[in-house]
Amino acid sequence: MSKLLLAIDTCTRRASIALRDAQTLRAEITWECERQETALVADQIQSMLRSSRVEADALGAIGVAIGPGSYTGVRCGLAIAKGIAVALDIPLIGVNAFDVIAYAQPPLKQPVLAAVEVGRGRVAACPFDPMGARMLSGEWHIRTWQELRDDIYEPTWVCGDLRGELIDLLATNVNAHVAPAPLNLRRAGYLAEIAWTRWQKNDVDDVFTLSALYPAEAV
Repeated sequence: MSKLLLAIDTCTRRASIALRDAQTLRAEITWECERQETALVADQIQSMLRSSRVEADALGAIGVAIGPGSYTGVRCGLAIAKGIAVALDIPLIGVNAFDVIAYAQPPLKQPVLAAVEVGRGRVAACPFDPMGARMLSGEWHIRTWQELRDDIYEPTWVCGDLRGELIDLLATNVNAHVAPAPLNLRRAGYLAEIAWTRWQKNDVDDVFTLSALYPAEAV
């Protein structure tokens, strides 16, 4: 049997994990996990492996979301992913949260803005330009909710794991077209897809030097 890839995303108040083999997404769980990442994520990983009848030694790689997002959340997910990768001596692939969000979006002709909450009424926002079947990302920046709303001057597809109050605020700007709820959920299944493709190309990260993306780096 071919090895599997485990994907872990704890960047925000919602955590998500997934298990992928060469053909299928074997399992995926997404849940509210604010301030309880360390205990709950490890338990959920063990539960998912058991329910999928998968032993830990069947894992061949780990994909992990490296932020931006909650300082504690990002750090927790990265620590768990590194621990598993070192223990099993398997590759680690770090993926930024913006790419996970953008991967889920349908083909679009308008600019895309992927947003991730980083706390204290702020979001990290990254623009994407649709290019055929791909999206090319630009530099990301920190914005307050109001700044995010006010900085949208042309029809733009806004997507991300956003609170209802922020979605309501964006609705007051006619140029902000907020993605529907299923496309705003940051799912580890999409993280697994990105990480799997990179794994097959041997595009992996150094488990000891891979670091998180924190908001301060973009200010």
